[in-house]
Amino acid sequence: MPAIDAIILATFGSADNDVRKIFDALTFDIRQSFPTFEVRTAFTSNFMIRKLARRNVFVSTVAEEISNLQRDGFRKVFVLPTHLTAGEEFDNKIKICASSDVEIIPPLFSDDCSTAFDRKVFATVLDCYPHAADEVLILVGHGSPHRHNPVYESLQRLADDDILIGVIEPTDSPNFDDVVAKLPHATKIFLAPLLFNGGVHVNEDIAVTWRNHLTALGHEVRVSTDGLGKFESFRNLYVDKLREVIGHERTQD
Repeated sequence: MPAIDAIILATFGSADNDVRKIFDALTFDIRQSFPTFEVRTAFTSNFMIRKLARRNVFVSTVAEEISNLQRDGFRKVFVLPTHLTAGEEFDNKIKICASSDVEIIPPLFSDDCSTAFDRKVFATVLDCYPHAADEVLILVGHGSPHRHNPVYESLQRLADDDILIGVIEPTDSPNFDDVVAKLPHATKIFLAPLLFNGGVHVNEDIAVTWRNHLTALGHEVRVSTDGLGKFESFRNLYVDKLREVIGHERTQD
C-alpha cells in the first residue's frame, strides 16, 4: 500500500559531510520507526542550500518540500524540526508553513521548559555529556540575534549548581560574560554544545573562542565537539515526539 502521509525532517543544514551524517542518521531512525510514511528532508538555511547546489547536491527548503509532497498527492505532512528551541529560524522558516494539511511539530524544548518531556530532554542531554564531580559543565546553545530566547534561562532553572547554560550569540543572554560572572575562580570546566549538530559553531565558537577565553581567565577547560544528534539516545527523543504527535492525530481522525 503506498504511503498517503509524509514526514519532513527539517534542519538548519550544513555543507560538512560529517555533520550531515548525523542528520542522515536521524532520517534513517525515522524511516525505520515509521515505515508506512514517506520521509523527506529539508534545510532552512538558504546559504547552505546554495552552497550545496554548487557541489551538485540539491536540497529543498521546507516550503518547497511541502509543495513537492502536495503535488505528489500526499494527504498529510508532518514537519519535524531538529531545532532545539523555537527561535527565529524556526519561526521564520518552519512555523509559517503550518496549514490544515501541514502539522508543525514544536522543537524539543518548550519556552518555559516546564513539562515532563522538557525534563526528559534535559536529562538526556546531561547523560550525553557526563562531567566529573570537580568540573562545571557549561552547555552552549545558539541564542537569537534579534530577539531574546527564554529557553536557556528556563533550562538554567532546571540545572544543578555545577551546570551553567550559555549562548554563542553575544546579543542574547546568557552570553559568555553572563556565564563567566557565575564561575568560581580557576575552576575545571567541561564545555559541550547544546546543539543538534557540531560544525562551525562547535569547532570555532565553542572549541576555540570560548575555550581560549576561559583558559585565559585561568580555568582548565576540556571540550566535547559532538553535537547531540550523534547520540542515539538523543535522536530517540525526536522519534518519541513524532510518535506522540502522530498518535494523537490518528485518535482525532
